[in-house]
Amino acid sequence: MAAEAPSAGSVSKLDCVASVGGKGEGKISLYRHLAPTTVNAVVRVLPLSSRVTLQPAMVSLFTQLRIGVEKPRLKFARGDVAFLPSGGLICVFLGEARSDRPLNPIGKVESGLELFDSLKSGDTVRLDAPLQ
Repeated sequence: MAAEAPSAGSVSKLDCVASVGGKGEGKISLYRHLAPTTVNAVVRVLPLSSRVTLQPAMVSLFTQLRIGVEKPRLKFARGDVAFLPSGGLICVFLGEARSDRPLNPIGKVESGLELFDSLKSGDTVRLDAPLQ
């Protein structure tokens, strides 16, 4: 059995850190192939700090981004991350959800999903630029 060659990394995947003061950190992976224009716009505004709003099965982060619909989806699973163009929101899904409005899928929570489960309305989340 041959040894596997080391990976050079992915051009599509960008790892970011989500942190909440006093509560911890999580890792979010953004994937360019899901919605390249949206992911690139999000990465350009990082680091980003935002107060959260809670909705059933979802945590939302406010942004100043204005981006149109790109490769939209209506159904999401726990841990999915998407962008809501009509509100300029980055949404982290805490459970299975179906939206009335199209969202651009942009990534997935890789670790620390329990951090998002513990958020209260008004907590501040900071997303930091992709890890190198």
